[in-house]
Amino acid sequence: MRVIHTRLLLLLMIAAVVLTAGVAYWQEHQRSEDALEDLAAEQAEIARAAGLGIGDLLHQALTPTIVDQLRAIEVDGARVLVFPPGATEAKLLDGRSVAMPALADAVARGARELRIERRDAPLLGLPRRTAMVGIAPPVNGWTLAVAASAERQRDRDRAGLVRMMLSIVIAAGLVAAFGALARAQQRAQLELARELAVADVSRAKDTELEQISRAATMAALGSGVAHELSTPLGVIVGRAEQLLARANGDERIAKNAQTIIDQADHVDQVVRGLLGLARGAPIALQEIEPRRLVDEAATLVEHRFARANVKLALGLGATLPPIRCEPLLFKHALINLLLNACDASPAGATVHLDVTADAAEVAFIISDDGEGIAPTTAARAVEPFFTTKPAGRGTGLGLAIANEIASTHRGSLAIGRKSPRGTRACITIPTGEAHA
Repeated sequence: MRVIHTRLLLLLMIAAVVLTAGVAYWQEHQRSEDALEDLAAEQAEIARAAGLGIGDLLHQALTPTIVDQLRAIEVDGARVLVFPPGATEAKLLDGRSVAMPALADAVARGARELRIERRDAPLLGLPRRTAMVGIAPPVNGWTLAVAASAERQRDRDRAGLVRMMLSIVIAAGLVAAFGALARAQQRAQLELARELAVADVSRAKDTELEQISRAATMAALGSGVAHELSTPLGVIVGRAEQLLARANGDERIAKNAQTIIDQADHVDQVVRGLLGLARGAPIALQEIEPRRLVDEAATLVEHRFARANVKLALGLGATLPPIRCEPLLFKHALINLLLNACDASPAGATVHLDVTADAAEVAFIISDDGEGIAPTTAARAVEPFFTTKPAGRGTGLGLAIANEIASTHRGSLAIGRKSPRGTRACITIPTGEAHA
């Protein structure tokens, strides 16, 4: 709650500064617009007064006398424009015509004010800055207009805006400084909490991996025990059934033969029950999407990859058919291969897990960029208890278990060197339809 309150308070402070800046800017802009309108009104009044003063002299053309009188009002860079009766272009006092459709349209509409954009101001002999034109009512068919540059007004507005923005920047800096001080301790607490959470997740995943490893090892060994016992148990049951068929009414022989059959069946059920318990789920194949297996396996090993500073890149085909497998065992096979690839990779390297499929099989391919496996080592890699890792870092059962799991699922495990360097391990398993 403290984190949420601190962030909310900081956001409110920033919003207040932004709102204040927006209001101040709008007020400054509005004041500037009002000043331009006042300038235009002032020029219009000058034009109207000039028109009234020379109205009786305006008939057919501008005489030198009229021009001299009008030049008297061209002070501070202002320009007088004259529209003769019926004309569509204004004339300056030096006789030059000014082709400015916006000005002609304003005169035709009887407007009293017009803003001239900076690109058009040089046409009137004014600086390339915004200008305002005041237009007087027509006198004897002649229309007078006075244009003045808003250069000084704009400079004052810009200076005022700079001062305002400087004040806002200072205020924002103070808000940021106080916010930084307020969040300094908070960030330290959050970082500590994050590290503790990561450590908890890492420990939990290590525990889960250990449990899965133990269960998969027991399941793989249990599969071997069940396979080894199935043949002698079959022989025992077969011979007992022969004895039962030859009892010829001898109750004692029939009873003993049936006891042998029942006890053999009991042993078989006990072995199968232990095998199911070791696997942690009913012994049955399930249809499952390869993407789900890969995502779950990647999630379980991601902390080990992060600890080793090794990246894990997943590449799954767009459409992958489902497979039938015992999820716990098959996921453990993928985990064993991923951890081996991680251990073989230098810091900063990337391990790739790609899944491809055709009509009959789905292939799970794990490749790394380590030193690579030697051919002699690859040939013995799936042998139980064979390992090249230092003492205490490997049992030699990981690849053996993965190979056994692949075989159990009517698949295969292939391990070899990848060109130009690294190791490639591939588990193939029939698709759901092929498995059926």
